[in-house]
Amino acid sequence: MLTIQTPPPKQVLLRLPEDLAARLARAVPPRKRNQYLVDLLRQDLEREDAELVAACEALNRWEAAHPEVVKETQEWLDADLTGSVDDWDPDFDAETFSREAAIAQAALTSSKSPTSRKA
Repeated sequence: MLTIQTPPPKQVLLRLPEDLAARLARAVPPRKRNQYLVDLLRQDLEREDAELVAACEALNRWEAAHPEVVKETQEWLDADLTGSVDDWDPDFDAETFSREAAIAQAALTSSKSPTSRKA
């Protein structure tokens, strides 16, 4: 006989605002709170999944009714909206650009670090 073992449930820490925790404590008995939250979460995620599926199906129906829009969208996706930088800016120096971008990124990163801030 083949026995399939299911993995144990994953324990997570859930932080609730004080007022919500108090309401949960009043509404759900202590030994039933975990299952209550599991059921609520599962129900909400299933509802969200169903809404996404419905939206996809609606878009698929709309695209089927409007093939010209699908064709135009594909043309936009396939279009080369900008050619090579060499085509429209012959003076562009990629090496200088990369060096200056790295300097700017380093300055931006160091200005966001906690050690660079003055109290």
